[in-house]
Amino acid sequence: MDIIGRAKKELAEYVATQLGISEEEVFKNITYPPREELGDLSLALPSLIKGNIGEKTKLLQEYKGELIEKIEIAGIYLNAKLNPRNLFVSIFSKLDDDYGLEKVEKPKRIVVEHTSANPIHPLHIGHLRNMILGDALARALRARGHSVNVRFYVNDTGRQVAVLIYGLKLLGFPDPEPNVKKDLWLGVIYAMTNVILEIKKLREELKKLSESEYRDKVRDLDELVAVANDLRNKNEALFDKLADAINTEEDPEREIGEIIKKYEEGDNELKKIIRKYISYALEGFNETLSKLSIKFDNFDYESDLLWSNKVNEILVALLSSSAKIPYKGVTALDLDSFLGDEVRSKLRIPKGLKIPPLVLMRSDGTTLYTVRDIAYTIFKFNQFNADLVINVIAEEQYIPQIQLRGALEILGYSRFAENLLHYSYGMVNIQGLRMSGRLGKIITIDEIYEKLDSIVRNKLKEKGGNMENINDISNAALRYTILSVSANKPLSFDLNRITSFEQNSGPYLQYTYARAANILAKSTESLSIDKVDFNDLVGDKRKILLLIAKFPEVFKNTVDNLRLEDLVAFLRELSDVFNSWYDKERVLQEQDPGKRMLKLYIVKGVSVVLKNGLGVLGIRSLERM
Repeated sequence: MDIIGRAKKELAEYVATQLGISEEEVFKNITYPPREELGDLSLALPSLIKGNIGEKTKLLQEYKGELIEKIEIAGIYLNAKLNPRNLFVSIFSKLDDDYGLEKVEKPKRIVVEHTSANPIHPLHIGHLRNMILGDALARALRARGHSVNVRFYVNDTGRQVAVLIYGLKLLGFPDPEPNVKKDLWLGVIYAMTNVILEIKKLREELKKLSESEYRDKVRDLDELVAVANDLRNKNEALFDKLADAINTEEDPEREIGEIIKKYEEGDNELKKIIRKYISYALEGFNETLSKLSIKFDNFDYESDLLWSNKVNEILVALLSSSAKIPYKGVTALDLDSFLGDEVRSKLRIPKGLKIPPLVLMRSDGTTLYTVRDIAYTIFKFNQFNADLVINVIAEEQYIPQIQLRGALEILGYSRFAENLLHYSYGMVNIQGLRMSGRLGKIITIDEIYEKLDSIVRNKLKEKGGNMENINDISNAALRYTILSVSANKPLSFDLNRITSFEQNSGPYLQYTYARAANILAKSTESLSIDKVDFNDLVGDKRKILLLIAKFPEVFKNTVDNLRLEDLVAFLRELSDVFNSWYDKERVLQEQDPGKRMLKLYIVKGVSVVLKNGLGVLGIRSLERM
């Protein structure tokens, strides 16, 4: 048990014994007072005592134990002060490099699936929050002692990939141009092909429209032509070759449909072609992901699920379900009627929520992505023998993820349904940058990094900083910004502000760690608790000690509740208090040996907590900046 846990247990044992109530009940009601002067731990007595509180509180006489220095009754509250000396000795007598990273008693096998971007264009701002949240969750769960498997779902089937392959076919299946990032090259071809197809389709529609309809469609056409001109400026020869080819094609949609059908059926020649270009996209993805130190254990291809017959097996099972209904001319699953209140509660489905029917097949007989997700979910659980699967997916997928859990339950995969977690997140907006995923108007992660690097480079030049740290500081700026806000809230930020070295940013936490590390590097003394002057353990020094003591608990709660923002807030508070204290009190220049030794220990504790906390978030702690 961590040190704060031990202090809470000590207080709970005493109160429970005196009042003749459950120690467990007391323990879970212990909180932290809202103000420092009220104490370090607090109990709201009405939550434990029925009847006359005043009579009962007489039983709570003065108490002094190992970690509890004293208790006081203030109205309906019992407040306890911790013993700073014993707290200090308990922490620093066994402080090691893994301090605070408490391991769970019963480790789980957990799959985290994140990013899973379509392999048709570069990773862009729409993927930024997904990839950082997913990676940080995996890191945090591993630090807690769980066995974690990180997966990327490669959606290599469907219309978007078919459009890309159709465009590449018209170009003669070329290899990527030299010195051009491969996913960027593919993204340009996809956008060009898509917009030329849309213009062709719209022009054909205009021939059949009335005058009033015609005016509206012409505005749409003007917009498309403007987008096409922008794309043509990127590579005139490529655009013109595609435009000439597509405009002479009699029925492009039929050819695209044929690509989809043949690939899903496992046509060998097409498999080689598509996998070749998908590998180019993933190569570009990995190049981008490496900037944020993000890696995957497995890349799972949607096509493999189809070719292995796993999707068809699920479809057959669903079609034989008693929940099957006709719906708007297609076959669907009636989840709303078949999932009772008890099951809804177990699957975390809000009571009273109207669940739309889950459509199983399109009118042409092809399956929808949710049906494929059912097969993929079963695969993830079985392949890793997982206890829990976490899907990091945008909030727009709230209903499909509920449908997914409901379908698993109906199919008899109750354990999988119950242990499939949708880690939902809101969208991100970077001030000054706008994008539209449609028609190739995207802001890539590479572009964001380029702008960040330029900002960080200029700030380091101003401060005479270490230019070798640019990528680490950019990474810290992005990660901190994404992780500091609750995932389900929308997020908007400015690239200039998130690179601040002075406050509330990833670079600020790195700067604080570097400051502490620099103090310790310059010290020539060996740390010795016997030399500490405990009388000086007051004010900010006591406050910092308590924060160091709380770190193991904060870490545990952060991971167990999947609330990464709580760890970020804690590290920011620790940095603020440390910097405020250090600006007022010197450490190495302290003349009194006992006071100097105390301060060195405080600095050591801060450096260990910051390094471990930053590591959990995927932020590198820098020795100097």
